[in-house]
Amino acid sequence: MGISIAQLNEILQKDYLPGFVAQLNEQMSYFYKLMEQKEIETSGSEFTFLATFGRSGGIGMISESGDLPTPNAAGRKQITASAKDFGARFAITERLIRASQGAAFVDALDLEMKELQRDSKDNYNVQMFGDGSGIRATVTAVSSTATLTVDDARYVFPNQIIDIIDASELPTVTKLKSEAKVINVDRKSGTITIDSAVTVAVGDLVTIANSYKAEITGLKSIMTKDNTIYNVNRANNKWFNPNVIAASESILLDDDLMEQALQEVDFESGKEPDVILSGYKAYRVLKNYLSEFQRFTELATRYDAGHKTMSYNGIPVERDKYQANDVMDFLNMDSFKLRSIGPLFDWMNRDGSILNRVPNKPAYEATLLSFAEIQNDHPASNCRISGIVA
Repeated sequence: MGISIAQLNEILQKDYLPGFVAQLNEQMSYFYKLMEQKEIETSGSEFTFLATFGRSGGIGMISESGDLPTPNAAGRKQITASAKDFGARFAITERLIRASQGAAFVDALDLEMKELQRDSKDNYNVQMFGDGSGIRATVTAVSSTATLTVDDARYVFPNQIIDIIDASELPTVTKLKSEAKVINVDRKSGTITIDSAVTVAVGDLVTIANSYKAEITGLKSIMTKDNTIYNVNRANNKWFNPNVIAASESILLDDDLMEQALQEVDFESGKEPDVILSGYKAYRVLKNYLSEFQRFTELATRYDAGHKTMSYNGIPVERDKYQANDVMDFLNMDSFKLRSIGPLFDWMNRDGSILNRVPNKPAYEATLLSFAEIQNDHPASNCRISGIVA
């Protein structure tokens, strides 16, 4: 007879969900772990926060019989942002449920959950370092085959479902291919092969299916000057910009450049950065520089027991594969918060059941949901060094 749907629901809710969330938290990026310390559950599809800037104008010297300073508060702007919707689904067949007395069922369910955990973690990490656009690669060669040549294939994986967007039609979103399946990825040659041919031009976009401009406001977006985040045009609101220092072949990464970044954070926040978050290439450049002068040291991080990382002036330097290769972000984590509607991850079970019938299929499916957004109320207290050259 096999296991019942009610029993399966209970297993998914009580056994798998807590372990899923715990393992997800352990395996997420260090940036996420730092924000997790300031996770805030919110209600409603939107949330507001207050960003302050400038100084109070009601301060100044006075003479013995002169006028007092004119009251004038520091700048304040109330900002409204929306949580972004994330979903992960898996299906299990009726045949497997009926055969659930054997070890094969447990193994299959474990495998589904491990894959769901791995890929949910990976997708969330990509988003946290991205710009919210959902773009995973940009086409760099004209083609009318199933193989696309792109600028960077690091963010695309086999079996992902993607859209290919016509860049010439933007801001109108025209899909050259909708919900295509990725068959193969060659990171060395920078090519992606999908399940059917498509005609593409240079500049066309590869995105996660139905995710264009729908993802979390990640570090790339927050640490870019003069763009628009949380509906604030930073070209017209310079006070809401981060600090960005450009490295180059003539301005190499060294103590002077690092000190400039530290001073920018200190000037705006009155403290040292909590972490320096680096791309792989930038991390190697700093490690080689410090090793050359015999200054390479490691330290135990504060939020991850047993984990050690390189340090600079006592500040942990963490590398992440999804951070842009040639950048370092000097982050004041007091300015970051992770906002979510309800628990960060939970099953879709409003009707009382986690598992639901798949239409026209002898199978059941479950959906894991998250509604979250990164909040940064003081981008100026963070600094990015960009364009680091090896």
